[in-house]
Amino acid sequence: MKKLFVPFVLVLSLIIMVTGSYAQNWDKKIKEIDEVMNEFMKLDQFSGCVLVAKDGKSFYANAYGEADKDFHVKNNLKTKFNIGSIGKIFTGVSIMQLAQKGKLSVTDPVSKYLKDFPFGDKITIHHLLTHTSGIFNYFAHPDFRKKMFTIRSVKDALDLIYDQELQFDTPGERFSYSNSGIVILGAVIEAVSGQSYSDYIQDNIMKPLGMNNTGINYLDEIIENRACGYEKSPTGGYMRNIFMVPPANADGGIETTVEDMLKFDQALYEDKLINEEYKKKMFTPFKENYGYCWRISQKYDNTIIGHSGGAPGINADFRRFVNDKITVIVLSNYGRASGPVSRTIKAIIFDDKYEMPKPTLTEFLYKKMDEKSGDYVAKNFDQLLKENGYKINSSRILNFFGYELLRIQEIDKAIEVFKLNVRLFPEEANPYDSLGEAFIKNGDDKLAIKNYKKSLELNPNNENATIMLKELKSK
Repeated sequence: MKKLFVPFVLVLSLIIMVTGSYAQNWDKKIKEIDEVMNEFMKLDQFSGCVLVAKDGKSFYANAYGEADKDFHVKNNLKTKFNIGSIGKIFTGVSIMQLAQKGKLSVTDPVSKYLKDFPFGDKITIHHLLTHTSGIFNYFAHPDFRKKMFTIRSVKDALDLIYDQELQFDTPGERFSYSNSGIVILGAVIEAVSGQSYSDYIQDNIMKPLGMNNTGINYLDEIIENRACGYEKSPTGGYMRNIFMVPPANADGGIETTVEDMLKFDQALYEDKLINEEYKKKMFTPFKENYGYCWRISQKYDNTIIGHSGGAPGINADFRRFVNDKITVIVLSNYGRASGPVSRTIKAIIFDDKYEMPKPTLTEFLYKKMDEKSGDYVAKNFDQLLKENGYKINSSRILNFFGYELLRIQEIDKAIEVFKLNVRLFPEEANPYDSLGEAFIKNGDDKLAIKNYKKSLELNPNNENATIMLKELKSK
């Protein structure tokens, strides 16, 4: 019988006088959080660190799971986690520091600082900060996978970014999340400061705040107390993310600890990094409630400022409830693991409704496929979800599931999952693209071509579909 690990809760401060829209019984909340986290651990759905603070003082801080499964090294509060796109907030702060010093203006065209910028003079720093520039995501470049591990600086990524077409021609007309735009901001920071992006954030953010466990690291470096990333398969197995996670850059991938992130959080309540005028500009929401590299929302009688980050084997969530000065930091070395934990903890803190953890949808579906069949699950999908309390609001869930099935060579099941994804999200290009790939693996080029054509019809910029159609037609 497998022995259940019940984590020791490190409670740094239990008696905190608080006011706000939530109850003040922190002992009860701590107990609830503990109960929920034990359930997440029973289901093996979380590995990482959780920190909750009020007025800069931690009242719940704990580590769960293992930083390295090969050697059974446990996570602790000093463990460094890759925080993915949360790294963008350091780029946003850096730009505002330079603006405050008068070294640039957010209304300046990017071409003022980058002479080889190929997208004209209409795109401004403001457009990059707010993801309204129209610049495409360099992760989608057909050569990205091939060149991914050669990217060790901002400059290394620019060739891929500059080689792509704009998604739309009028900057500011719509929101389109772009890692490329934030990398370009990194290039602006380098041009204005005369430092590398990594050196700039170390000298102007990390060192002044004593964030000694935070920085840009690469997977081939030996880094003390670093967590390895893991993807958990719906079948119950694990895969290291070493060949899947993009290198750190201005758009994300910084490694840090929950304690260092709390230092950063507290500095934003003061003028240690930027003054009130520039913080107000940075935290002003524009399209899709996105400010200058920050997401801003309203809930629980609070303005919530923060960001999330994710990649294979990486998931992190950082939220600042600024009215009540409550901070929730969840860092994980499991893919897609921080979101459910963070949402549940926030619901507990603010006396909202929440559900206890249960098997993930993909684990549930895989078990049903084994008990019945892939065809049964596809035909009864809506009923299965309703009866068992599951919802699906994104094609990415089934897309991930399908690729996991392909990876373990269960191709027939993968095809059923991708077909189901197409049925549920008929207006999205990516499910058709993925179904096309599954048909190729099944030796059915005719159906692969049909689905790649449909994907391209829905998204003419789908470079992968274009490439695959050329290859298939040349056979």
